[in-house]
Amino acid sequence: MDDALHETDAFENPQTPREALPDYRELEFEPVAERFRGYTVITTLLYWLPFVLVGTAMNFLPDLPLLAGLLIPGGVLLLAVLIGIYRWVDAGHRGWAVRAHDIAAKEGIFWRSVTTLPFARIQHVETSSGPVERWRGLARLKLFTAGGITADLTLIGLDAEAADTLREHLAEQIRLRDALASDDGDRRDELDA
Repeated sequence: MDDALHETDAFENPQTPREALPDYRELEFEPVAERFRGYTVITTLLYWLPFVLVGTAMNFLPDLPLLAGLLIPGGVLLLAVLIGIYRWVDAGHRGWAVRAHDIAAKEGIFWRSVTTLPFARIQHVETSSGPVERWRGLARLKLFTAGGITADLTLIGLDAEAADTLREHLAEQIRLRDALASDDGDRRDELDA
């Protein structure tokens, strides 16, 4: 029986020519929800508003020159606007795609990245959303692999319903993979016996 087992488990690892490799640029990425752009503006404003208010309040300090009192809140406001514009444009460059065996995500304006995570590596998935995300009907999908404390891939800006559907699809893929692995283990135990 051991000889039969070794014959069926022969290891092969042929080289794949570069021309035969799939091109990730052919993926049709789903864009993030259109509401995500509004979310980026709102959260940028919420983050920078206290800094603008503190800068404005500095105008009431008696020893602060008028020019500095105007430049500080103006500079902070300009920085907040530039960051808001960057996040708005960045939202248009994000997307995700699901294939038969993996999930891919793209992001970035200047430094672009495409991350692909095979279903076989995913241990669990979760959706999460903060108060502003819930108000805007958005959610995040976090994908975890073995040994990771933090998510290995996080898709932000998803429509909440799409995030839930995607989470369930990925959870089903994990269940199927685990069931197949369990069946394979049982068969090997039978062959060893």
